[in-house]
Amino acid sequence: MYVVYVLPTPDGVATLDGPSRYGLTATRKIGDAVRRNRAKRLIREALRTCEADLRAGLDIVVVARARAPHIRLDEACRSLTALLQRAGVLNASPSMGERGSTARRAETAAAETVR
Repeated sequence: MYVVYVLPTPDGVATLDGPSRYGLTATRKIGDAVRRNRAKRLIREALRTCEADLRAGLDIVVVARARAPHIRLDEACRSLTALLQRAGVLNASPSMGERGSTARRAETAAAETVR
């Protein structure tokens, strides 16, 4: 449903102790504007529910996949929370390790298949 990319916020933009920033994207492969906007609204709300648990100083990009506009909010929250835990960006999860310069990528398709 989603792909998540995580990088540390560049030093010139904000401090590493500042809040995490996130961006959302949904391509035309998802469908018309109504479906793309629904997918982005679901992502936004799912991020809002776990925003307090996000580590500070990260740039997070969430890419919606084709199934994204067809799921319910609770499924979107579970899927996104699982991805963020797997990427190590939630405070309650193991840390991402050293804040390296390479992007972390995690994918899921409703916890059925992971690429």
